[in-house]
Amino acid sequence: MTFLPHRASSVYTARGFVIVNPPSRERIRAIAEAGGPPKALSWVVEGMKTKTVEDIPTSREALKRQLESQNIPADIIERMLDIAGSSPGGIKDSGIVLPSSQCEEAESQAVTVALATLESRVQISELIDSSNANEELGELYRSGYSIALNSAGLSAVDLIEKFPVLTGQFGYTRGDHEPGKGMLKPFKGKHDQGYRIYADIAETEALFVRLNPLEVAKWLEARGHSLSPWNDEKSARVSILLAAKIPEIMDDGEFTVGSDLLSLIHSYSHRFMRIAAVHAGIDRNALSELLVPLHLGFFVYAAAKGDFVLGGLQAVFETELHRLLEAVRFDEHRCALDPGCTDSGAACMACLHVGEPSCRHFNKSLSRLTLFGAKGYFSGLSL
Repeated sequence: MTFLPHRASSVYTARGFVIVNPPSRERIRAIAEAGGPPKALSWVVEGMKTKTVEDIPTSREALKRQLESQNIPADIIERMLDIAGSSPGGIKDSGIVLPSSQCEEAESQAVTVALATLESRVQISELIDSSNANEELGELYRSGYSIALNSAGLSAVDLIEKFPVLTGQFGYTRGDHEPGKGMLKPFKGKHDQGYRIYADIAETEALFVRLNPLEVAKWLEARGHSLSPWNDEKSARVSILLAAKIPEIMDDGEFTVGSDLLSLIHSYSHRFMRIAAVHAGIDRNALSELLVPLHLGFFVYAAAKGDFVLGGLQAVFETELHRLLEAVRFDEHRCALDPGCTDSGAACMACLHVGEPSCRHFNKSLSRLTLFGAKGYFSGLSL
């Protein structure tokens, strides 16, 4: 006789999707006219120095793809690119060359970032420009925020004031989590006519957090991974993109650059989310995450109720960001269930787990040791 302990996730798994900035004709046209996925990738890899992807010159690769989509002969395309590149203020070569197997996912995540920041990205530099250096807030933005970012191993935190999120559910499976191993039970329409997707679109606030690529590259090398040579933030990002292949949600066991990178970004996101809930006055289960691990970042966004947004994340961004980042770095990181928790992966409901509606990775690829262990990310940072 065998016993199967009841566990909701072993009975059924909801099947759904999340789309950030759901594709509208206007937004898709704006990204396409800006240069499409290649330009989005170039913009993110170069550090998002302009406010939106539309503000940077078109790259050679982006223009080439646009011309190819119009069925122009290859020899004519090359001549057009040469002419455009030689003109003042013309196109530039992004210098980013990735294998096709990795380029598609890198571009996809870059487009996610570009869409999310297209209309309402607020940077710390804008807070500095709008404040007086002699006032308390002005001094905080210029000094306190910078110190806190460096201490937390971050390159930037941006506020997204209008963060549209479309969440949809189209069915469920029973038994095994892994797609293809269970039978999908789609939601049916009335009288079994067609299928139904239950979806909700909300416009909410979010924080976009990006880790320092130099520190991440050093951390990966300290973990025993080999990266191509790098000497600045852009080359570090490219080296990580070349080496990392993010595993699927249910993949376990392999020790790769991609698995370590996902664990770092995901663990950082959960710790940030759990602490941000306290500082923003928002219930922990009302915060969710969207990971863009190949670009060393994640979005933490608040669940919107109708057309009302509380503004807790905005308040933290404008006045308390330094305290939030200090708490992420220095607050208690031991688990109440240690040593059992550490012996079993260093992630449990008492330290890193969040509600499954907030984490679409099913609380997998998490470990406090990626942040605070002997080879943790924070151990290599200056105080």
